[in-house]
Amino acid sequence: MRIHPLLSFPLSLAIGTSVYASSYSLSISADTTQFDYAETELGQLLDTETNDFGDIGGFTLSLEPGYQGFYLTTSYSSGNTDYIGGTDVDPTYGSFRTTTQNTILDYSAGFKSITVLDQYGELEMPFKLGLGYREWQRNILGTYDVSGVNETYDWGYVDIGIGLHFAISPTAMLGVDASYQQAFNAQMYENLHGDTFALNNVYGYKITVPLEVALSDSLNLFFHYNYEYWNIGASNVVDGWYEPDSETKNKTLSAGLKFWF
Repeated sequence: MRIHPLLSFPLSLAIGTSVYASSYSLSISADTTQFDYAETELGQLLDTETNDFGDIGGFTLSLEPGYQGFYLTTSYSSGNTDYIGGTDVDPTYGSFRTTTQNTILDYSAGFKSITVLDQYGELEMPFKLGLGYREWQRNILGTYDVSGVNETYDWGYVDIGIGLHFAISPTAMLGVDASYQQAFNAQMYENLHGDTFALNNVYGYKITVPLEVALSDSLNLFFHYNYEYWNIGASNVVDGWYEPDSETKNKTLSAGLKFWF
C-alpha cells in the first residue's frame, strides 16, 4: 500500500523517496480573483479595473510529480470588473465608468523537484523551472455615447520558482512559494483600430501560500492564497497611438482536491 508523506513522518527519507520516486498527483481547484489593475502616464492614473472576490471565478488543473519530474498547469477564469477611466474627448480619470468583461487563460509546463530537508519528511523545498503562456481578453463595454473596445494582452514567459513547506500536524502541511516570471513576445491587440502593440519590459512575480491536508493516502484537500504582480511597460507607437504603462496586482483564493496515483 502506498503511504502518503503527510501520513508517514516517522519513516526515513530513503523509504519515502523510494515510495514516491514515480508518483504523480492530479489536482483541481475552484478559484476566485480580485482584480487590481491600473494604467498610468507620467505617474497619473488613466484607468483602473477592480472588483470583489466572487465577481471573477474559474478553475485550475495541475499534474505534478511527487518529488521529481515534469509538471503541467492550466487555469481559466472569467468575470466582470468595474472600469474607471476617461475618453478621447475627456481623458480625465473618472470621467467615464463602465463594465469590463474579462477572460484570463494561463498555461505553464516544466520540471519540478522537491528536496526533503529533514529525515522525517516534515520540511520540503520545492523548485521549478518552466515556460508559460498568458492571455487576458479585456472587453471594455461601450455606452450609448461612447464606443467600447476589446483588447487582448498575451505573452510567453519563463517561470522560475522556489518554496518552503513544513508540517504543522501529522496530516497537514503549510508553506510559501515564490516565482519570478520574465515575459517574451509580449503584445496587445485592440479591435477599435485593428492595431497590435509590442509591450516592453513585461515581468512579474507570484507568491502563493498553500495549506494542504491529507484525507487519505490518495486524497488531499488544499487551500491557496495567491498574489500575482505583473509590470507592463509602455508599448511602441502605432499610427499615433500607444499602450501606456500598467500594473496588475491580483489576488486569488483557491480550494480544491489533489488525487495521488
